[in-house]
Amino acid sequence: MARGWEAKIRRLGLITGTGDLPVILANSVKARGIEIVSIAFSKKSAAALESSSKKVYHLGIGEVNKILKTLKLEGIKEVVLIGKIEKRLVFQNKRFDLRALKLLSKLRQKDDNTLMLAVTNEIEKEGIKVLDQNLFLGELFPRKGVLTKRSPGDNEWKDIEYGFRMAKKISALDIGQTIVVKDQAVMAVEAIEGTDETIKRGCKLARKNGVVVKVSWQNQDTRFDIPTIGIRTIEEMSAGNATVLAVEAGKMMIVNLQEVQTLADEAGISIVTV
Repeated sequence: MARGWEAKIRRLGLITGTGDLPVILANSVKARGIEIVSIAFSKKSAAALESSSKKVYHLGIGEVNKILKTLKLEGIKEVVLIGKIEKRLVFQNKRFDLRALKLLSKLRQKDDNTLMLAVTNEIEKEGIKVLDQNLFLGELFPRKGVLTKRSPGDNEWKDIEYGFRMAKKISALDIGQTIVVKDQAVMAVEAIEGTDETIKRGCKLARKNGVVVKVSWQNQDTRFDIPTIGIRTIEEMSAGNATVLAVEAGKMMIVNLQEVQTLADEAGISIVTV
């Protein structure tokens, strides 16, 4: 049953992208006795949310007016934005309604944070509160330290320290959150392609023993973007012969932690929070 502030929420809206997080969050919310209305941007996500949601709508990411009308029609007062939404899909989407076009035309910048902040503000203009993603997902934030059987070696720790400094500088410029380094040299920096492609590109250049570092944005808004890693992250690193994944402590969610740890141990990859 819901307790404390949760007791005030009887019906919650989910606006979801792809990945495992929407289902994990929906199950967590349902377990608290809160009814869920989901709006999914993909058919796969819509199908996955059927069992945990009272209602599921499959709408396009550019159908802003329809999304807001649906939330109001369903009597939604609080909503969570969750799941991966690739920015390049926003620019490729040809199904923009007038409200979406008007929203985009007002933006002086179109980086991730600016886009998502604009969407969040548009939702809250309608009297719908956008909640922090971590309210229902506290168990996904790992403890500080080494999470795998193998700890980094001395040279790997040097790369972690160097990579962390560089990654924080890149994130402060709103470019990306992930960086691949080797021998204290930058192999790849994340941009619009996303974490997985950055790892693939960086590992190809490093050839082996690449160190992947992922950090939060300088001004992280936990309503729409908490950095996340999962099984796919480790699979890409294993394929590219990377040896270390370092993430920022207290700012990163690890999805399917036990499976991630098992895969990392099998591949000889060390995972640390720093």
